[in-house]
Amino acid sequence: MIITPTFTANFNTNFGADAIAAKAAWAAAAQVFTSHFTDNINVNITVDAVSGTHVFGESFPRLLSISYAELFDRVSAYATTRNDQIAIGPGGSMTAADPTNGAGTWWLTRSQAKALGYIPNDMSDDGGTTFGAGNSFTFSGGITAGTFDFQGVAAHEISEVIGRLGLSGGTVGTTANSFSLIDNFSYTGPGTKGLRGGPGNNFSIDNGTTLLKLFNDPTVNQLDSRDWAPGTNDAFNQFSNGGVANPVSAVDLQVMDVIGYGTENPIGSIIETVGHITFLRAHELGSGYGKPPNFLDCEVIVLLAEEPLRAFGFKLRADAEEPTRREMFDLLRSAFIAERPIRLDYVTTGPQVGEIIRVANP
Repeated sequence: MIITPTFTANFNTNFGADAIAAKAAWAAAAQVFTSHFTDNINVNITVDAVSGTHVFGESFPRLLSISYAELFDRVSAYATTRNDQIAIGPGGSMTAADPTNGAGTWWLTRSQAKALGYIPNDMSDDGGTTFGAGNSFTFSGGITAGTFDFQGVAAHEISEVIGRLGLSGGTVGTTANSFSLIDNFSYTGPGTKGLRGGPGNNFSIDNGTTLLKLFNDPTVNQLDSRDWAPGTNDAFNQFSNGGVANPVSAVDLQVMDVIGYGTENPIGSIIETVGHITFLRAHELGSGYGKPPNFLDCEVIVLLAEEPLRAFGFKLRADAEEPTRREMFDLLRSAFIAERPIRLDYVTTGPQVGEIIRVANP
């Protein structure tokens, strides 16, 4: 993931002598996300500032509508982490059935849409962030008493541009009853979604069984439904305290993980993995396995217990490589029968698939 800011002339003018420090702090906030997520996309954000203190921090994501069925398919196809596995698995928060029963309209930010393969990667503007330059900020180091952590504020607004945005049944343009992906992870208890926000809404990836953190209650303050309620100092809180650092926390990264971002290796990467075979199949030429973007044009398919979200395969055709690949197949079959681990070297061809180039005993 590459996040590229375009700082406006107003940003430089309004921050004045602090503009260079403010730019560096914004870049440091963006790096938190780029260092944790490896989606092969460009995120392009316009960064503005206004004078005075009537604005603290604001975000302006660009949105695209998507059917729930396709949203579910995209999230499933690009699931690459343990959090994703829980969210889309049995007892997870991401169910195949539309929780609005077809009554809602679902939206992604442009950045999410690129991460989930809904639109191609591009260099178009994905949204903006704006800050009030009249507020007292600390841009680096320890947070001075009476000032606010600018990096924390910037991380908060960046995260909204890239998808941490609750719509919660509100209106987008003229479209009422609108929902975003993060709304699907709001619960008041086991099996009870809180799509529209309100008291007792919590972030959960396992259908409300584990309530990970309490969301803000917009019915009390009319503010953002998917910011955190007051508590531990955190970049994603609705309210920021002065004189303290507000970092991006582990649960914040968990949120970003399940709403579209992950640790996807670039297509063409050569990866090594070791595991126990749970599924070994050989089938006729042309059958293939899976569907785009995780289709394998292969005749031998392998699944590993240690890599539940991935599938591997190789071609077994009448060509110059056939003798070598038959030896690879024999190694796989003997490991499967003996229930011993096997090592695979593979080239990534999709978010959850790879074509095997070498097989060995570990």
